Amino acid sequence: AFTCQEYMEFSGTMDVVIGTAQIFGIKMQENFERPFFSRTISEFWRRWHITLGTWFKDYIFYPVSMAGPMKKLTKNTRKSLGSYYSPLLAGTVALFCVWSLNGLWHGAGWNYIGFGMFHFMLIVLGNFVEPPVAWAAEKIGLNRDSVPWRIFQMLRTAFLVGMGEVIFRASSLHQGVQMLKTMLTSFTLGSVKNGTLFTLGIDRHDFLITGVALFLVLAVSILQERGIKIRDYIAGRKTP
Repeated sequence: AFTCQEYMEFSGTMDVVIGTAQIFGIKMQENFERPFFSRTISEFWRRWHITLGTWFKDYIFYPVSMAGPMKKLTKNTRKSLGSYYSPLLAGTVALFCVWSLNGLWHGAGWNYIGFGMFHFMLIVLGNFVEPPVAWAAEKIGLNRDSVPWRIFQMLRTAFLVGMGEVIFRASSLHQGVQMLKTMLTSFTLGSVKNGTLFTLGIDRHDFLITGVALFLVLAVSILQERGIKIRDYIAGRKTP
C-alpha cells in the first residue's frame, strides 16, 4: 500500500510540474514511465525517477565502471570468466557505488542503506543468473516473450519492489526486517474481517474512492503502455 501511495504522490507531483511548465511553454522530461509494467528490477529503476537514475548513470556508474582499474580488471578476467561475466565485475563495483549513494541520497539512516543494498543485490543476482536462466528456458521450451511469462515477471518485480519499500518506509533497518518477517510469516486478513482496518482513519467510502482511482490509473497506464495516448486523443476532439 505504501508503494502505491509513494508512486501516486511522486508521479502525480511530476505530472503537475510537467503540466504547469507546459502552460508557460516549457517542455520538461518525463520522470516516470509506468514502472510497474517492468519485467526486471533494472528496468523498473530505468522507468522510476528517470532524472535521478540518469544522473547516477552519467556521474557515478560510467565513471567508476570505465575507470582504469576497472578496465584492467575486465581485461585480466576476460579469459577466465568469458565476455559476459568479466565486464559484470566492474559493473558490480559501479552498481555498489550507485546504490550506496542512492540510499544515502534518500536519508542518513541504515534503513536507507538497507534499501539501496536490497536493490543492489537483486540487480546483481539478476545479471549473474541471466545466462543459466536463458539456457534453462530454451531447454524446457519456455517462450520468455509469452504473455503469461511477462505477467509473471511484472508481478514478481512489483512484489520485490514492494519489499524494498517496506525497508524504505520503516523508521530503522531492524524495524523494516521485522515488518517483512511478519508479513511473510504471519500475514492474515483478520483486520479486514473484524473491521479493524476501518478504524485507522479512513472508512469504506474512502476505500471505494481509492479503489476507483487505482483502477482508472491502471486502465490509463495499460492504454499508454500499448501506445494509446489518451491526452492526445482528448486534445484532438472537437469542442462542442
